[in-house]
Amino acid sequence: MNHSEEIKAKIDIVELISQYLNLRPAGSNFRGVCPFHNEKTPSFMVSPEKQIWHCFGCGKGGDIFSFIMEMEGLDFVETLKMLAPRAGVVLDNRDFSENKSKNRLFEILELSLKYYNFILTNEKNKNENIDKIKKYLAQRGLNTEAINRWGIGYSLNNYDDLINFLKSKKYTDNEIFLSGMSAKSDRGKYFNRFRDRIMFPIKDANGRVLAFTARVNPDNQDKEKSFGKYINSPQTDLYDKSRVLFGLDKAKGFIKEKDAVIVVEGQMDVISVHEAGFKNVVASSGTALTVSQLNLIKRYTNNIILSFDQDLAGSGATDRGIAEALKMGLNLKVVVFNDKEVGKDPDEIIRENPTVFGSAIENSRHIIDYYLNKELKSLDLNNIDQKNKSVNKILTVINMLYNKVEQDFWIKEIGQKYSVNESFLREQLLKLGKNTNKINGFETEKKIDKNFVQVENLSSVNREDKLTELLMSLILRFPHNFDYLSNKLDLDQIPVKFRKFYEIMLIYYNQNNKKLDYNQFLDYIKGEQEFILDKQKAVSFFNKISLLADFYLYEHESDSQELNLSVKKEVLNIILDLKKIYYKNLIREKELSLSLAEKNNEKDKIESILEELKDLNDKFLHIN
Repeated sequence: MNHSEEIKAKIDIVELISQYLNLRPAGSNFRGVCPFHNEKTPSFMVSPEKQIWHCFGCGKGGDIFSFIMEMEGLDFVETLKMLAPRAGVVLDNRDFSENKSKNRLFEILELSLKYYNFILTNEKNKNENIDKIKKYLAQRGLNTEAINRWGIGYSLNNYDDLINFLKSKKYTDNEIFLSGMSAKSDRGKYFNRFRDRIMFPIKDANGRVLAFTARVNPDNQDKEKSFGKYINSPQTDLYDKSRVLFGLDKAKGFIKEKDAVIVVEGQMDVISVHEAGFKNVVASSGTALTVSQLNLIKRYTNNIILSFDQDLAGSGATDRGIAEALKMGLNLKVVVFNDKEVGKDPDEIIRENPTVFGSAIENSRHIIDYYLNKELKSLDLNNIDQKNKSVNKILTVINMLYNKVEQDFWIKEIGQKYSVNESFLREQLLKLGKNTNKINGFETEKKIDKNFVQVENLSSVNREDKLTELLMSLILRFPHNFDYLSNKLDLDQIPVKFRKFYEIMLIYYNQNNKKLDYNQFLDYIKGEQEFILDKQKAVSFFNKISLLADFYLYEHESDSQELNLSVKKEVLNIILDLKKIYYKNLIREKELSLSLAEKNNEKDKIESILEELKDLNDKFLHIN
């Protein structure tokens, strides 16, 4: 047994996934709301027996490794290393060659953090600038313990000290450059990217250093004017600022505990707010929240409290981050400070009076309420033009809300506060465009036979594919129907893309006493050389269809006679539908051939095609 198999055998998939989302029993499986796309009706299934998961909304699925890779943004080797201690598996010192170069970049960044932090905190380092930096950080409320906790450091006003230190540890100029810690002159000479700056390490959710934010020495005003107050590491193979939230590594546990996250703008804001006791805080680093950052947040909570120092009211209706958050169904609130604190950042307010910040968090307002109050403060309700623009502005934000009940509530609020007819507001909202609130690929569910879903009501790009997938899934779950299926449906009436797999199922079924055991069939697929070239895709497809029937039948008694009758009936319905699609396609092809023959005046060919068309139409009419 290799390391990955050993880890899979020792970690229960339900227990692991339950740490990220709420799962509820669904027959012999578990069901929940998918963390990888926006949905309200649960379409995420986990099988404790098979140790697999699949979402029938977005199509993602796999085992414990693929789940962690998706959730944490890790590659396979990183996931292996993350899960090994949990499973009590000791990995040997094998050479993970595909991950070696990336690991060296992580090592360079971790060493850089330690180097900068040592320069700042070691009492033997006597330097006027270092003393000024310590004094500045102390004024910002950061003692030595806090400095070490956050890995804060100082880069000397030197062009090569860090480079020389890293090269002494056997890292090359190119590796240091690729990590973002050095820059290159036009003449090709490498030099320290950061000089005479306070260094804040930026880490991923697992606490690995990805990059740095560097604040100019507060005593160096000329440099601040020339190069900017803050500069960041460039984008690298490890660092993409749109996919990182500063402080998430320290905040994620507290976010889950509080079921809310406080989002601020800057790194110092995060540190000050966290050190003051509000530990569920992260920073967007001065940019609008991106979809990737929102997906990070959604792993831990659906509730976001925005605490920005600039006024959101002017840009809120068009702010991309806010729009995306609302469309994803996240609950947004805004921290509102009184007039004395307006324009101050959270760091300033915390240092002046932490209780003011705490009170503001407790009394944060729903995003619509925030916009509404801001609008009404400066609005002349007797000015029709102003009133009309203001209503449209608020409606634009309401239209982004995922929840229809929320939309209805705020429509009533606007109607009362603006003295506008609700019917008119609803008409305006319709013009702006409705939120569809669809689950990808599954728009409606019309149920028959006690919770069995009619396949024709599954919205899909290719209905024939959906029919075939469900048919194969029902046969895997209820193999006693396979003989009936193989006698009623010809192989060429199965879509081409599924035909090979269907053949393998049929061969295995006939060779194994009319059985389709999951684990044994899985081993058979992995070992089958003649038919399957891409084993990974075959296994992924098999796992999907092995859960598909369970997804629709989870409320049935597993051995009920009623269930067996429903399945038999649905198998027959799918067979009939696939036959109809098959003959419709043949008829369409013949009609195209007939059109071409008529265009070329090929009389004999026309007569032959007409006879074939009559035969196909007769077969189509007699399907039922």
